[in-house]
Amino acid sequence: MFTLLLVIHAIIAFLLILVVIIQPGQSEGGVAMMGGSATGSAFGAETGSVLTKTTAILGALFLLNSLLLSVVGSKFIVQTSVVEKVVKEKKTK
Repeated sequence: MFTLLLVIHAIIAFLLILVVIIQPGQSEGGVAMMGGSATGSAFGAETGSVLTKTTAILGALFLLNSLLLSVVGSKFIVQTSVVEKVVKEKKTK
């Protein structure tokens, strides 16, 4: 379960990075960096709102998946202190 959530998290993070880079800025930063402003209108007139909604959805999914990872991951981690580990090692010797 943890591995599946971790893979989904990596995919969402990658998609979120791509969507943020594609979004046109004040100077068409990401689009101009990719080879010109002609690609800026590839999605049509509603490019800004589609990319904004996609960013919001991916951001929400990223946050929810982060919370799920922390909850599921905490069940796999055994909480022991360094002092307890040293005491156990000394008892076994």
